[in-house]
Amino acid sequence: MSLNAYQIFVAIAERGSFAAAAHQLNLSPSAVSHALAVYEEELGFTLFMRNRNGVRLTAGGEALLPTVREVLQANEKLAQLSSKMFGLETGKVRIGAFSSVSVAWIPSIVRSFSALYPNIEVAIEQGGYDDIAEWILKNKVDLGFVTLPASPGLDITPLYADPLMCIAPPGFEPKNKAYMTVEELSAHNVVLQGESYGKDTQRLLAAHKVSVKSNVRAIDAATILAAVESGLGVAVVSQLALQNYQSSVQVFPFYPAESRAIILASLSYEGLAPAAKAMQKHIVETVAAWAKRKR
Repeated sequence: MSLNAYQIFVAIAERGSFAAAAHQLNLSPSAVSHALAVYEEELGFTLFMRNRNGVRLTAGGEALLPTVREVLQANEKLAQLSSKMFGLETGKVRIGAFSSVSVAWIPSIVRSFSALYPNIEVAIEQGGYDDIAEWILKNKVDLGFVTLPASPGLDITPLYADPLMCIAPPGFEPKNKAYMTVEELSAHNVVLQGESYGKDTQRLLAAHKVSVKSNVRAIDAATILAAVESGLGVAVVSQLALQNYQSSVQVFPFYPAESRAIILASLSYEGLAPAAKAMQKHIVETVAAWAKRKR
C-alpha cells in the first residue's frame, strides 16, 4: 500500500467526493477511482459507500482513517526533519481556529510566519470548539485554538484571557449604568449561539446559576451584532470577537469581570513536526506581543 493511496483515501474522506479529492490532489477522477479500487482490493473491504450525494465512510473506513492520518503525519515529519538537516525549512502546518481568532489573529499570524518560512504551507480550518478538539485528536490538524476547559488528552499552552462583554441595542441602559451583572441577563431576551459555538455563554450562565430566555440563535459575531443592533436582545460576546466589526451596539463590561481562557492545543508538543513546532512558537510570541500592545 503506497502513501499515494493513503493520501487519496484521506482526501476523499475529507472532501466528500472523488471529484473534489481529485481536484485537491491535482489528479484525474479516474486516477483517484482506480487507486482507491486497488487499495480496497488489497484491504479486502470497501472504504466508502457511494450515493448520488457523494460518498461516506463505511465502518471499516471510519476505523482505518485515524491510523492512515497518523502514517501521513509521520511521513510529513520525517520529510521535514530530513529537510532541516540540510538547512531547509519546508513542510505543511494545519491549524484549527474558531471564528474570532480567525478574524482577529490568523491573518497576521499567517502573514508574518510566511515571511519567515516562505516554503512552509499553512492550511486553516475554521470550526467550533468541539470541532477543533476532535480535529486535533484525529490528527486532522496539528494545532488548534480552543478554550479552557480543554478536552482530555490534549497538550495545551495558555495564550490569552479574553474578557467577556455584554452588548446591547442603542439606548439600552443597565441597572448599574456603566456595567452589567450576569444575573441581570435573566431580565432580557438573550441572543445565543449554537451549542458548539456558545460554550462561553453557557459556562458563564451555569457558573452563576442564571437561566435566560432566547428566541434568536446565531453562529458568527456579525449575525449576533446585527440581531442586537436591531433590538432583538442583548448578547454575551468576547472582546476579541468585537474586533474589526463596526456597529452601533453598546458594550458593557461585566462586574465582577468575566473572561474566557484561549489556549493553543496539540496532540503532543514533542510529537509535532518541525514546521508545526515553528508555528507553535510563532503563535505564542505573536499573541504575547499583541496582548502587550493592548494593555
